[in-house]
Amino acid sequence: MDSTNTTVELLVQQAENVLTSLKELKRSLKKKGKARFDIYERFCANQHSFDVYTFMDPEIQESAEVTAFQKQLELFREDFTIVRTELDAVVDIKRAEVAYEEVFTTYNVMVNALGFPDRELNAKKF
Repeated sequence: MDSTNTTVELLVQQAENVLTSLKELKRSLKKKGKARFDIYERFCANQHSFDVYTFMDPEIQESAEVTAFQKQLELFREDFTIVRTELDAVVDIKRAEVAYEEVFTTYNVMVNALGFPDRELNAKKF
């Protein structure tokens, strides 16, 4: 990818921030109430920041790997959308856990495509 290293590094760093909040949200699968809602909101804010960083470079924005990562984040997020309006809603744990693993798979493909194979992460060890 021809994008400047600084832009790509910022994007990868923000992706890692998203993964950190994703991990927190996964840990709160069985929780209910405002605490889980706050974690969900933090995840959404980090995801939004990642999306904004993609606009810094058209090549990044149009990258199939970046787009796949964004789509996978959305699939994970869909499992939690209900907590915005129902703090005590039950989340489909199995589906969220599968989506969580898939986010890491697409993240690893993305960082490799962006030229940062050393930033790959293992979902179980993260």
